[in-house]
Amino acid sequence: MVQTEDTSTMADGWREVFERSRLVPPSSHTVRLAAESHLAQSHGFQLSLSRLTAAQPPQSLEMPETEQDLTYQLRATLFDQNHQHFFGRTWKSPPQKMKNSKISFNEVLYFHTSLRLPSTVVVVELVSLSPRPDSSQQALGRGFTVLELFTNRPEAQAADGNRRLNLHHGSPRILLHPQLQDTTDYRSLLKTIDGTHLDCVVKKHPALVSMMHLLPENVLVSGDENIPGLAASPTGDALLRPQLLKTLPFTLNRLTISLQPSLEKFESQLLQLINADCHNTKQPGPEGTQRAVVIQERRLHVGVHNGWCFLDKPQVVVLEPLASGGRGRADSTSKQSTLDSSAPSPLPQILGLRSSLELKMTNHQAMSIVFQLEHVFSAPIGRETMLSATSTSRAAFLQCLRWGIFFPFQQPADWRGEEIQLVLQGGAKSNPYGVMVYSTEMSAKTQSSVPLSAPGTAQLKDTLTFRLSSGLERKASSPKASLRSKQEDVSHERRLPSSPSQGQKLIAAASPPESPQGPKACSAVSNIAHLEMDLQREGDVSASAHSEGDQLEELPFTPVHAPVITLGMNVPSSSSVSSRSSLAHLYSAGFPEIADYSGQVAEVLDPTEPVPFDPQREEADLLQGNLLVFQFLAFTRIPTPGVGPDWPDNIHFTFQFYRFPPVTSQKLKLLKSDKVQQKRCDPLPCVVASINRDGTVNTGSPGLQVQFRVDDGFLRPGEKRWFLRYLALHTMHIDIWDSDSLLLIGSTAIELKYMLRQGKSAVQALHEVEVLTTDYVGDDALLMSASLGQHSASSPMTIRTIVRGRLHIRTGNIGCPVDPTRRRAGDVMLSPSHIITPRQVTSGFRGGSLSSRNILQLNARNTAQAHRLEMDGDHVPLYRHRIRPDSVVPGELNLNEPNGGRRKLDCMAAVRQREAKEGVQAANVTEQTSEAHLSAELLQIQLSEERSRSEGIANMLGQAITTQHLLYASLGSAEYMEFVLKNPFNVPQTVTIHSDDPDLSVITNTDEWRYFKALTQTPTPLEENMFQWEQGAPGPRVYLRPKESIHIPLKYQSFLCDHTMAPQGPSFLPTGKGSQMAKKNQSNIVAAKTIKVTFQADDGKPMAICQVNVEPTPHVVNQTFRLYHPELCFLKKAIRLPPWHDPTVEDPDARSNISVRCSDPNIICQTRMLVPGEPQDVYLKVPGNPSPHIKMFFVMVFTDKWMAAPSQTWQIYVHFLERVDVSCVTGQRTCQSLVLRGRQTVRKVKCFSSHPKEIQVDPEGVFVLPPSAVQELQLKVQLWRAGSRFLYVNAVDMENQRLITAWLLCLNVHQPVLSKAFEVCVPVGGGRGSSKKITYTNPYTSGRTFLLRSDHPDLLQFKEDKFQVSGGESYTIGLRFASSQSPGSVKIHVYVNNLEEKTEETFVVNVNYS
Repeated sequence: MVQTEDTSTMADGWREVFERSRLVPPSSHTVRLAAESHLAQSHGFQLSLSRLTAAQPPQSLEMPETEQDLTYQLRATLFDQNHQHFFGRTWKSPPQKMKNSKISFNEVLYFHTSLRLPSTVVVVELVSLSPRPDSSQQALGRGFTVLELFTNRPEAQAADGNRRLNLHHGSPRILLHPQLQDTTDYRSLLKTIDGTHLDCVVKKHPALVSMMHLLPENVLVSGDENIPGLAASPTGDALLRPQLLKTLPFTLNRLTISLQPSLEKFESQLLQLINADCHNTKQPGPEGTQRAVVIQERRLHVGVHNGWCFLDKPQVVVLEPLASGGRGRADSTSKQSTLDSSAPSPLPQILGLRSSLELKMTNHQAMSIVFQLEHVFSAPIGRETMLSATSTSRAAFLQCLRWGIFFPFQQPADWRGEEIQLVLQGGAKSNPYGVMVYSTEMSAKTQSSVPLSAPGTAQLKDTLTFRLSSGLERKASSPKASLRSKQEDVSHERRLPSSPSQGQKLIAAASPPESPQGPKACSAVSNIAHLEMDLQREGDVSASAHSEGDQLEELPFTPVHAPVITLGMNVPSSSSVSSRSSLAHLYSAGFPEIADYSGQVAEVLDPTEPVPFDPQREEADLLQGNLLVFQFLAFTRIPTPGVGPDWPDNIHFTFQFYRFPPVTSQKLKLLKSDKVQQKRCDPLPCVVASINRDGTVNTGSPGLQVQFRVDDGFLRPGEKRWFLRYLALHTMHIDIWDSDSLLLIGSTAIELKYMLRQGKSAVQALHEVEVLTTDYVGDDALLMSASLGQHSASSPMTIRTIVRGRLHIRTGNIGCPVDPTRRRAGDVMLSPSHIITPRQVTSGFRGGSLSSRNILQLNARNTAQAHRLEMDGDHVPLYRHRIRPDSVVPGELNLNEPNGGRRKLDCMAAVRQREAKEGVQAANVTEQTSEAHLSAELLQIQLSEERSRSEGIANMLGQAITTQHLLYASLGSAEYMEFVLKNPFNVPQTVTIHSDDPDLSVITNTDEWRYFKALTQTPTPLEENMFQWEQGAPGPRVYLRPKESIHIPLKYQSFLCDHTMAPQGPSFLPTGKGSQMAKKNQSNIVAAKTIKVTFQADDGKPMAICQVNVEPTPHVVNQTFRLYHPELCFLKKAIRLPPWHDPTVEDPDARSNISVRCSDPNIICQTRMLVPGEPQDVYLKVPGNPSPHIKMFFVMVFTDKWMAAPSQTWQIYVHFLERVDVSCVTGQRTCQSLVLRGRQTVRKVKCFSSHPKEIQVDPEGVFVLPPSAVQELQLKVQLWRAGSRFLYVNAVDMENQRLITAWLLCLNVHQPVLSKAFEVCVPVGGGRGSSKKITYTNPYTSGRTFLLRSDHPDLLQFKEDKFQVSGGESYTIGLRFASSQSPGSVKIHVYVNNLEEKTEETFVVNVNYS
């Protein structure tokens, strides 16, 4: 047995935390007002106190001061203005010195409260501390201020932002003055200290939500406060991003309580005192002698406490009197002990708990289990209580008798498997429950006379005995666990959450209201609920369910996928930045005009102005046809480091519009005007022109025009509203490629809403958008290390957005008339109803053939037409002898006549004769053999006809009960529908629902059903618990009464699509009309499908069939990413999400349920909320492919719980390349070899680099690569910036313009060793700059030739880039520094290289522009 000492001696650490965390509760009226204002949920806040500024140090006449010994302290307390009540706990800051009339505190406070009312404020007081002779400190108030937390609207949040508060004279106790009651503006009544103010910041802190159970409300704490259950932070502020310690399950069983000297005497003495107290307070009466107080119930409260508060509401169980010698139940009469019960007990009795308790704790020394013994007393109600009741009515009140506390982690865990004996406390001692505890003089002396460790005196103590075991070590023979804990364990093992309704019931049963604060009358005895739950259930979790070894504990860890891509950082700008001269040059090129159907120029829209969208106006437009035009006009080059001024020379575009196939334009030439002088500050746009197959430029038709015709012949029934929605919301992504090297120049996007005509005949808009690309640059290390584990978060990569150019594109929409006679009835907008009602079948089968083709040709009214029986694939003889359709006379094959068998034999004999005449097959058989052969073939035909006839009848019956429904669906969006299912029989039926496609499912969750009904505004009835699942059933089952009709909720949602991509490279469309029009083929992203939902009756036969015809519609792509990664390696990338909130949730602090899905099942895509309030990332893990494969997929982000529609859809391209690691030094040439392997055919290959000025490839021109040959490539790398870089090299087939291989160069560029340093001053302005000289001495004994290089050729030019000097001689290097238009400084490196571009010496020149 493990015996514990007294609480005061063994738990000093817990006692210190407990005493320090005691607080003053708020006013009950304020709590009730907050509850009535629907502010019951507690919210977290952060208060930063930065510094206090005083014009003069506050002085006091009461205490002389010396500045060197005086320190200052801030004290903060919550205050209720309406009731003039301080509540919570006063927080005190560390003492600080005053320097230059300023006191820097830099303290951050945290608290959470539900009293978000305007009357709740924070009072901050400035206190000076001076030392006393006895080494204590004297505190003197120097002023105070009031910080308002909330606005006048009760539902509003905290007034976030920076605050500057003026200090007032006096003490905060002045707020209790009667004149300040019901006053919100103190400035008119309080005197302000001139020039003294406090700077602070108040803001919401949602991260406290995860740890609110560890800290009580209305308590101001700092980040370094000791809060058991919270993991320590290396920064010292554990509340900024709280991390919780892992909780462990424990089982408490075999609990007994022994009261001294015995249970009977203890309760007898207790009843004597209570009855005596009742008689002293009552008026004497004849009935008073008949009344007595009795014990109604004995309860025990058990909770886990961390010194601040209870982690959960304490569990309340009912104790039963047990015989001390055994575990049997005592006499039932002992449950209500009265003063007159004088029958002696045969054995000493104890209080015991028959069941076990489940607790969850963290392994921390301050964690404790607190017990409270409480009795429920029943007292009679008489006229003296002023209640209208009979003399037999009784009232109940509660009284705490004993309490105890046990610390399982404060000493060595020798209690495992042992019985623990705990001393119970009584009397006037503070306890975690905050209630008064019963105590008598005799019991107090007994409790404190002899320590427990003395032999033979243990019976003088009130003790509690129990066993405590870890939940992971429970055995099958242990007492049964509670229902709530067992369900939590099972759900944890299965990784499946329990149902919400069930969890709410269990929590309500296990969380009774707290006990009253002392003995007081409450409700009648008949209303007292028996609080003991059914803690046992059939079956227990066996020991085999747990693993034999202990599971490793997971540490808090945040995955690092660097660099993190942030949404919105590479959004192109659409504002026009070109000068008027550039625009004049652009319009003089002679681009074709966009005109309407009558020849008038289309109306020009401004792409910077908003566009109103009226769907009804679009639908009522007389010009129902739309000719959408995209004119690619010009491209403006922007100088980029590493490439020449004429790059790119040839370009092509790739994009996709609506559900048309992806468009890859032909090769386009950028034409530079020779007539207009180019300015470096304002480059002119280069007009694009198509290139013919022979390589000549088509100058007669500048620009590239692509048209898409969308009319009633193209759109499916009901699709027009989807198309208009696409134009209004979609932003079309365009990629611009270098047609020679097949390298991506950049990407841009244009909004399609400017193509909405809104009743106009034609509209057009000119867009000038930036072409952007991203570059990864690091300072120290590469993003991807050569070996695993070498990369760390200490060497991050910086993502830079580079503007490669500006694209000039004109969009237009020309309205076209439509022939009314050609319009179909289905082109009218369909009804948005989501209810599928089966049609009443009135017509039957009118005869004819039952072939499978005819069954498929039945119309919606399930009618049938008579057709001639056709021979299908089972009829082998006719197809084997190759009878052509034109060789059979219709009159010779009338198989529906009664004598059709004989005619079939005659037909086969004729076939035999025809084949014999043609010489196809010479068969010499007798007449008997031929007849037998023909009879066998006829029997085979008859059997096949019978089988086809049976299948046809079954198909016809199925078609009669089949209801067709057309559904338009896009990727990731859920489409809701309800099928009206009717029981046509006079007996009840249990119908099983089966769908042949998992994308179409039945909504069985009531909350989800309610959500979709509200979303689609479907006014149909909703039923709770309508479906049932049975093991092995193909789907859910539903019960129908005779002739009853119910609505079955269905949902279609698909996340998969086809990811087939066209080969990389420009297309070879010929110039002329073919290049101006795109094909109207359907996109292959999502495939159409037909899904059957079968409703089977009890006999297994279908009662009804719902056939859903799914037609795909294009989905909106919000953003496109292109990622480059080494081949055959997993790509791990994180994409940061913006702080989204669900607008449908009333509580603005409720976090959105963010979930993600990927269109490729082989890609891992997930997200999780690491810390509430912090940015959330989407993590991708993409398997690698060989170079130069490109993988494309979609990622859908949902912010609603039931994933009705994606809030964001991303299109992600991953380019896999061969990785090459290169380490080099700035200014020095480094050589690297690559190997290019030939394929099956001979190819003419040329290699290109993304930065030709920094990487040169040898061979430089076109070379022939034979089949299966190996070609060595030499890379000459010479970079001018230190750090980590990623560059690209492509090997292109020049004949077919296709990519053969691509390399990813991971460069780690180091700084050179400096030889000398210089400094020069250059004047600012439009001067001529400055000329300087540097002397260089040849260190060699022989003459050498040297080359001069600079990392800033635009700022520094050499007199001679190449010089020759004899051995030991000196040479003067002439430097010419260009002038600058703005002041500043820059470091320029000067490299002295040899002819092999190896650096001999490096100089650094610090240039100051002033």
